[in-house]
Amino acid sequence: LNKYTRLLGTDKDGVNYPFVTLYSNTVSKSGGSFDFANVNIKQGETITLQYLMTSTNDTRRFEISSANVDTESIVIKVQESSTNTDTVIYTLAEDITEITANSTVYFIEENEKQNYTFYFGDDILGKRPKDGNIIICTYLDNNGSITNNISQFVFTGDIGGYTDNIIVSSTTGSYGGINKETIEQVRFRAPYFYTTQNRAVTKNDYETLLLKDYNTLESVSVWGGEDNDPVVYGKVFMSLKTKGNYQLTNLEKEQIKEDLVQKRNVLTVTPEIIDPDYVYLMIKGNVYYDSEKTSLSSDDIKQLAKAAIQDYVNDELNTFNSVFRKSKLQSYIENAEKSITGSDIDIMVQKRFLIDTLRTKTYTIAYNIELEKSLGTDNILHSFPEITVFDSNGIARNVFIEEIPEINTGIDSINIINGGINYSTIPTVTITGDGSGARAVAEIVGGRLSRITMLNKGSGYSSAIVNISGGSGSGAQAVPVLQSKLGRLRSFYYKTNREKVVVNNDFGIVDYAVGKITINSLRSTAVIENDYYPENYLTMTVLTGTENIYTIRNRILTIDTNDARSIQINAVSE
Repeated sequence: LNKYTRLLGTDKDGVNYPFVTLYSNTVSKSGGSFDFANVNIKQGETITLQYLMTSTNDTRRFEISSANVDTESIVIKVQESSTNTDTVIYTLAEDITEITANSTVYFIEENEKQNYTFYFGDDILGKRPKDGNIIICTYLDNNGSITNNISQFVFTGDIGGYTDNIIVSSTTGSYGGINKETIEQVRFRAPYFYTTQNRAVTKNDYETLLLKDYNTLESVSVWGGEDNDPVVYGKVFMSLKTKGNYQLTNLEKEQIKEDLVQKRNVLTVTPEIIDPDYVYLMIKGNVYYDSEKTSLSSDDIKQLAKAAIQDYVNDELNTFNSVFRKSKLQSYIENAEKSITGSDIDIMVQKRFLIDTLRTKTYTIAYNIELEKSLGTDNILHSFPEITVFDSNGIARNVFIEEIPEINTGIDSINIINGGINYSTIPTVTITGDGSGARAVAEIVGGRLSRITMLNKGSGYSSAIVNISGGSGSGAQAVPVLQSKLGRLRSFYYKTNREKVVVNNDFGIVDYAVGKITINSLRSTAVIENDYYPENYLTMTVLTGTENIYTIRNRILTIDTNDARSIQINAVSE
């Protein structure tokens, strides 16, 4: 199987794109067939250009006329002459401090026509090919990001003389295809490339070098171990978002870390790569419009609103350090058409996580933003799709998960923030607030408060204050933890008549204040297959308690416009 053997990849719209093998592969017949395993292919049409080095070419520069050159695929060979076919391979120059007069390297840059040009050294900084040498440039001319996610391939020619019964099985779809950088992108990044001086010392150095060296990366977040949670000194953490939104393999991560350690970073600092943490925003609500000011239908208005949301995603989200602002999203929607008069939308946040169907496991789903407790049946915290669990009778049930709506809430617990001094007897704990019935008792050890236990949680509290009095001591302080800041989860299923049947009323806990869901000791044997999410993935969606959502470290905010459930907008005529 020769290098540059051509295949055609077919995308979902039936368009064929050329791919080629990157390396030569040789196998022997086994069991009546030839099996080529782990063959790497790349998108593009193989182009070979030849140039003649002459004495009049003072700049030693040659232009590549193609507009979409895959620069990673460029191979430069220098042939001795038209009669002597001996060749020398020249490699791309990387570190100018290591180049000598005899280094067989080439340099590459864009010209004023935005075409790539490559050029050679001057026998001082890199070796100059001799006059009469033939320069052979081979590269792939590709189609960019449009060729991502292709997984069906066929060969267009023979393999070792065989043309029949050739079967291609792909282990993964194509990924990492990107479009050429714009002038604005080059203008923005160039100063940072210069500032790093090819060394990774500061946070910005890491970000700049990673974007420079790996053109499949769209966004990079780097933070020191002192800023990590938990703190880990002596390490630098980085999270990498690819342009095709695919997950880096462990091999790719190790290669990136090895390149940084060997070539660029401070030896006492160990790099660690963390996968991006995606938080999916779900939009639900109404868009209002004046039907007297437009001939568009409500469906037309709805589609314009959805397109505006997509524009907002492209402009404001999908990268590290992005900020979601509900008011700005609404401005996009309301400026989409002159007849739109306003919008009323709720923002829910969704996390997606893999369910282990082989063993019992506790799951902690961290949103790291304030969540809002549902007081009714609208916008209630919920899961999707169904998962299979066993009820108390050992019967398998396909269940959903939801929060238990609780309007009247009490005091869940009391946290001591100062134990005070010189308490000789048990002090009195008094709870005041807008609810009623909460009672608690204190314990002392060594003259200090050691614990406060709830005797009655009470009900109806949205705020409360704890006062410590008596006991002959002083200085003790405590704060209540309201049940309104915590919630319980239950699992349930529907009968065929749509009657809801609760399976487990103590399925997990929601901490609304810190934005965390805990599902304790879940034993699920299956996740029901669906059209929206990958196999064995469960989603938890909950109402956000803030209109502005910020990102930290490896978090990325996005709206999955490929998910039909992510945007549920109604157009309402006023």
